[in-house]
Amino acid sequence: MGRPAFLVLGSTGGVGRHVVAGLTAAGERVRAFTRDPARARFEGPVEVFGGDLKDSGAVLDALRDVDGVFMATSPDALEHELIVAEAVRERGIGRVVKLSSVAANPPVSDSYGRAHAASEEAFAESGAELTALRPAGFATNVLQWRRSIASQGKVFQPYGDVARAVIDPADVAACAVACLTGGGHGGRSYQLTGPEALTAPELTARLGTALGRRLEFVGVDPAQAREGMTRAGMPPDLVDGLLASMAEPGPLRGGVPQPDAERLLGRPPATFDTWLARHLDEFRDQTP
Repeated sequence: MGRPAFLVLGSTGGVGRHVVAGLTAAGERVRAFTRDPARARFEGPVEVFGGDLKDSGAVLDALRDVDGVFMATSPDALEHELIVAEAVRERGIGRVVKLSSVAANPPVSDSYGRAHAASEEAFAESGAELTALRPAGFATNVLQWRRSIASQGKVFQPYGDVARAVIDPADVAACAVACLTGGGHGGRSYQLTGPEALTAPELTARLGTALGRRLEFVGVDPAQAREGMTRAGMPPDLVDGLLASMAEPGPLRGGVPQPDAERLLGRPPATFDTWLARHLDEFRDQTP
């Protein structure tokens, strides 16, 4: 297969798997890093590399002979990405595209945003050309509503009045592929949004229409949401940062659609309804 051109970290995630597919479709050679190689079922000639991002030796091995890196994110983003950034520096990698967040836009006001900003800084200081992709939120986040929709016909969420221009993760991945394979993106950060800003009640209504049933949106007190998220095992600092980001309606926090995704894609990003049409069976398949 020859020398891999790109290493994709987080290759089985909601964005990373699309990055692998996009790069292979473009004829690029790809090495896919994953903690669980059994989940790594890719189309095309992809080299699967099993390892843990906490293992600096494994990261260094995975970076051997590659030209560029896609860095997905995770709840342990800062801890892992600092390890990767140091390995990028040691290997002299030329290009990194990092999946970040609009929470990293200044002024950074919460722990979630601070972690992403610190990671961006570490990659920028590694010597690689860094491109930061800052999505406002993913259309796939509504999949977390499936159980309550199936059992109660209801959607529960705090900050229901805050509009977000959510984006299809496949479009984020296509932006990443464009930045990895094209020139002129080093040192840039891109605000990635979908084409329309929708509140949670509006998303609920769109879901109900598509499913042919009436759904009810129920606003949740942020303190109750925090309790539920931490009880589910999410780190408290991450929960606090996510809730703070959800409460921020500013234009560069996803409250207003931005043009960056369309410029990178060469076409308008997918609407929420377009994304939903492809994923509707994932809501229908739920049983109470």
